[in-house]
Amino acid sequence: MLFLDVTSSCKSAKNTGMQRMTRALYLHLGNHLPITPVCWNKKGKCYQHLGRLELEILQSPFRVLSKATAKPEWRGETFLAELRRLAFRKTVRLENQTASADILLVPDLYSDVRTQRLPELITKTGIRIVAIFHDAAALRLPRLSDKAQMRFQNYLKSLAAFAQVICISHESCDDLLRRWHEYGSSPTTTCVEPWPIEFDRAVRAADSVRARNMIACVGSFERRKNHLTFLAAAEKLWLQGHDFELQLVGRTTDYYAPKMLPAVWRLQRRGRPLRWLRHVNDETLHEVYRSCRFTVYPSLFEGFGLPIAESLWHGKPCICGGNGALGEVARGGGCLIVDQTSEDALAAGIKNLLTDQQTYSRLCTEARARKFRSWSDYIEKLLEHLQVPPRSASVPAVSEV
Repeated sequence: MLFLDVTSSCKSAKNTGMQRMTRALYLHLGNHLPITPVCWNKKGKCYQHLGRLELEILQSPFRVLSKATAKPEWRGETFLAELRRLAFRKTVRLENQTASADILLVPDLYSDVRTQRLPELITKTGIRIVAIFHDAAALRLPRLSDKAQMRFQNYLKSLAAFAQVICISHESCDDLLRRWHEYGSSPTTTCVEPWPIEFDRAVRAADSVRARNMIACVGSFERRKNHLTFLAAAEKLWLQGHDFELQLVGRTTDYYAPKMLPAVWRLQRRGRPLRWLRHVNDETLHEVYRSCRFTVYPSLFEGFGLPIAESLWHGKPCICGGNGALGEVARGGGCLIVDQTSEDALAAGIKNLLTDQQTYSRLCTEARARKFRSWSDYIEKLLEHLQVPPRSASVPAVSEV
């Protein structure tokens, strides 16, 4: 039996990289073996089966919340919603319902009491727990309180008790091993399996003829995404008379909204062609990528950098940093690598792709030539790590990122 922890992907229509990964795992793994999706209830401190609404969000989040919104968590991840789930959803007692042959796959981070319960579950039942590790970016910024840092550290320590941890980049794997060493944790088995690209290959554009002078930036409003430096660079170019439109796509976080939203509003009041599309559905996201001239991903550090790969998949160059996991994706071609911590460097990169047609065309050609990992290839590798034979052999796709 395979249990899949879908906690952050079945409560609300939030659709950042981790949720998209989990939802795709549920869809594609289900073609190979029976899956029982489970959701952790923070109030009841237990796993629960999904109800009709949770299952619908897991399968089609935008069918539940189709309109663009600033913070999709407002519907589904509230105190009252959690109490309702506790009252009306059936509890899954893994300690009584599992055996050593069973597997629990945890594809998202957690910082609640699971940091204690999951290692205890392994000791009691012998169940194999496998995690997908994204990054420890939260520990790199001073925003976290001491208590929050301790919770995140406990999460990292708990991973060491698992049967295996699958990291989404070499950067994230190296970071995890380094932190285990710092904490004195004995490392478990790790491997690196970068994300596939989720988009249907049938919609991949053959060229960039539809591109206009619109620059897209896809990513949630949070500190490490570095939007404020990017907006400062854009304003510098607008003041110099450069003509371009800017579209921002992504949800906002509570803690960063007081800094980010006023910056957006100030530019809009000055008449700058800046639009914040908020958290949008997949069709709108596709159209943003297809219609932009190029994208900018100013994030300081990532576990992977999915918007870079998505931009390249659409044949659109991306301006980004070259450090860590960002560089792992960017160095294959199609990216203009800059010092994303510098307002001047970002501005120079944007100006370059706006005015230098030769460089722009070269990067477009490189982007369209990139080959990306398919979900069939990823699932085949994942089944090997889970030690579960696939139902039927599949032809592996070319893997690059």
